[in-house]
Amino acid sequence: MAVYNVDGAEFMGENVKQSLKKVGTGVNILPLAKICRPEVVEVGDHSRVCDFVFIWGGLGVKIGKNCDVQPHVTVWGGGALEVGDRVSIGLNSVLLTAVYTHADGLKMVDGLEEDEAVANYGKLSIGTDAYIGASCTLMPDITIGEGAIIGAASFVNKDLEPWGIYVGSPAKKIGERPRGQ
Repeated sequence: MAVYNVDGAEFMGENVKQSLKKVGTGVNILPLAKICRPEVVEVGDHSRVCDFVFIWGGLGVKIGKNCDVQPHVTVWGGGALEVGDRVSIGLNSVLLTAVYTHADGLKMVDGLEEDEAVANYGKLSIGTDAYIGASCTLMPDITIGEGAIIGAASFVNKDLEPWGIYVGSPAKKIGERPRGQ
């Protein structure tokens, strides 16, 4: 029987649990999820991090209780992320915690040589009971209000009010979600 070594396996799946800053009871980190800088990452009770999720711990990541981080979600940038309880983050979503300032002042997410850009680390906050649809992009330095719903493929670059329903690029409010549902 062949034995395969996978570079970075110590940062993947159940292997990473003992390295997390804090891990709750009943947490399920699937085998192909990868967490870099696990020592600054907290995952609350009964939360799940699915296969093919990539989390860069950056300045700190805190995922609340009973959260679902679906396949192919990326947390990127090196800033901070705080996720409340009972949050669902849809597959293929990208949560950015930094932008980069180019020498001429233009901002971009990534892709410049190290000496051509300055990282502007921020914090992305997602309130309790929020729902992030599939393939959404969330920029740094914004707050997603408690209970907010973001429709699939939306681009969010500003704060969203609690219990609002948002869609589009950029995301615009189209309705209200009944509180507590």
